[in-house]
Amino acid sequence: MNETPAADAATVEALPGEFEQLPMRYGGAPIAPDEALAVARRIARVQMSHGRKGATVPDELPPADALLVPWACRLPPRLLAFVRAKADMEGVTVTDVVTQALQAYANSSPGAQVAYKAPRQR
Repeated sequence: MNETPAADAATVEALPGEFEQLPMRYGGAPIAPDEALAVARRIARVQMSHGRKGATVPDELPPADALLVPWACRLPPRLLAFVRAKADMEGVTVTDVVTQALQAYANSSPGAQVAYKAPRQR
């Protein structure tokens, strides 16, 4: 796909955030599916422009039960050691922990701080 964003926009109506950063709305509604798709499209276009093999612009969001995809991030090694130890103690995977944390983040209002509350020890 060698079309420019302007050419894409001329043929298909662009979603909010598809060609520029989404505007901030502190305390507003969580990210909507069309916003998530638009940003995914924008990122895919950047990846394609950088020559990433296999990058395609999605037509729709993946289903909620789609296979997991590998994704890399950088974490402080000490934090990762503690996360791995706690996950091991609880019998869960780090993927479970990260998925739960990111789900809470994605479901919250923009600008909100997600806080975890441990149950009180008796």
